[in-house]
Amino acid sequence: MFFSDTTTRRIDARGSIPALCIRCGRGASHAAVHTLLTALLLLTPFRSTSGQVTDPSPPTGRPAASPGDSANLEQLVAHAVAVNPRIRAAAARADAARRRIAPAGARPDPMLMAGIQNFPITEPGFDDFMTMKMVGVGQSIPYPGKRSLRTQAAEREHAAALAEISGARLEVAETVEQAYYDLAYLDRALEITERNQRLLVDFMRVSEARYGVGTGGQEDVLRVRVEAARLGEDAVMLTEQRRATLAALNAALDRPSETPVDNPAIPLRIARAAIADSVKDIRFVSAALGARVANSPLPALETLQAMAERQNPMLRSDAAIIDAQAARVELARKEHLPDFDVALSYGQRDGFSDMVTATVSVPIALQKGRKQDQLVAEARAELGALEADRHERTNTLRADVARLHAELERDRGQLALYVRAILPQGRAALTTATAGYPVGRTDFLSLLDTQATLFTYETTYFRVLSDFARALAELERIVGEEIVR
Repeated sequence: MFFSDTTTRRIDARGSIPALCIRCGRGASHAAVHTLLTALLLLTPFRSTSGQVTDPSPPTGRPAASPGDSANLEQLVAHAVAVNPRIRAAAARADAARRRIAPAGARPDPMLMAGIQNFPITEPGFDDFMTMKMVGVGQSIPYPGKRSLRTQAAEREHAAALAEISGARLEVAETVEQAYYDLAYLDRALEITERNQRLLVDFMRVSEARYGVGTGGQEDVLRVRVEAARLGEDAVMLTEQRRATLAALNAALDRPSETPVDNPAIPLRIARAAIADSVKDIRFVSAALGARVANSPLPALETLQAMAERQNPMLRSDAAIIDAQAARVELARKEHLPDFDVALSYGQRDGFSDMVTATVSVPIALQKGRKQDQLVAEARAELGALEADRHERTNTLRADVARLHAELERDRGQLALYVRAILPQGRAALTTATAGYPVGRTDFLSLLDTQATLFTYETTYFRVLSDFARALAELERIVGEEIVR
């Protein structure tokens, strides 16, 4: 091992420390500090034998992933869809809507009539020829077309309820996926934090040792302690955030909040969509500042918007509800047309011949302008409101698709820059600072700042990757299907 080609000398084969430090000429205790510091900086987990920083990511820049990661997530989503109360509630409402179809188009129940007709008060009895015991049946017959319109409205309401089940399933799947991706990020962030804290503990020993032999200042000791405390604060925040995220995931899975989820990771299909397998394959569409990454796996924006308008469950529900209201408008237009009440009765008289009575009753629409016409206007106004709501939801959906498409391309651009430039340059800066510190070209605080900056870069990389996965989950929920395979 060498301290430096120009300012230090080789430790002998037995590993003994020279009596005097060549760098500053001080005693053996000071030389021991230099030896400890150099060994620490050259063997720190941040460096590999090639001079590259080791984890947080493989050489390709993508996080390690396997088909098993996707299978684990798919199992969680399938479990959530099977047990989530929101989906069960939507299914129950759809079942209720289905059971309203048959009654909506059924005829009114017949009326059974029984009684006494023309019973005398002053001389009670059945001797009068007008007095009779009567029994009869009546039936209301709706005007032709009304029953079919009521059935049509109920059927479209059922179709809307079925679409809401699909929407609930997609929303639950999105909730599970986003919480899972957050857990994947938090686990990697905690790994990076713990690794950096271990390094800072070693830095603290070095700074205290240098301060003890008079070659370092007290501000070095204080600064590294502050950085270690700050990382401790980050670890507390990340740990509690993970507990909250795990509770949200388990709530969607309808199980206890602290049920563990093992080894969450971004699925391979998403990782490949976010960043190319090889750094050599990363290209931008132009050299202009802010240019997008080439070879996007995402469909064109117009294609995604058309897919969303065609497949989004909420839009399909809105369309079914509009159809149901259109049937109600047509039904309201027929309300002034009379329903028929038909009745047949039999009267029995003591000592006289029995009698049969048949009647047909028809309502007269004397208040058509105040009643039926207003009901038609109300139904049309409600139809117009529903159509406007659907138009507004469509515009919002198109804007959401455009926003998410831009966010995904932005995240792809950020990840490409991190893999091609930011992380390699941050690692190179740390390598340079590490090599320069023992020979006096880098002061301790600059070394510490470089290490902290790389820590931020590493954590941000995984945050952006998680954001990409979350945005993709939201977009696939809006579109109604997987758009990256």
